[in-house]
Amino acid sequence: MPAQSCSTESDPATRTKVGTQMPAFTVTDSDGKTFSLKSQRGKVVVLNFWATWCGPCKYEIPRLEKEIWQRYKSDPNFVMMAIAREQTDKEIVPFQKSSHFSYPIASDPKRSTYGLFAESGIPRSYVVDGDGKILFQTVGYCEGDFDHMKAEIEQALQKPHK
Repeated sequence: MPAQSCSTESDPATRTKVGTQMPAFTVTDSDGKTFSLKSQRGKVVVLNFWATWCGPCKYEIPRLEKEIWQRYKSDPNFVMMAIAREQTDKEIVPFQKSSHFSYPIASDPKRSTYGLFAESGIPRSYVVDGDGKILFQTVGYCEGDFDHMKAEIEQALQKPHK
């Protein structure tokens, strides 16, 4: 994969910061279940913004599936949601099947959720602690940032949960 530029804090399009509260949001996933950040209190949350047409997202998806979702999905203190920016369920569900990933996805066709986090740039990933505080965020896909995100998840899951 060609080198990607990634950013954790210096991206001017980013509306969030590590150490602050994650914006509150609610989405309906592709299975019709409601997911709200508020209902995930006490859990480590991984949030990923992506799109089917996004090249870097296509590099990141297999790693999200194998290295994060498959590793932590059975942990009761872990939850993950991937929100497709500017796309509908009709677009993302077939893509999920053909790309062989199984983590929960939701559509955000009007950017109503994405807009709380940024003006532009995907993929975007976040790790949030059980109190709703952002522990890690990045835009773009870089192997080093992805590895850092995995370390943050591991560290957060080792802390006592409420």
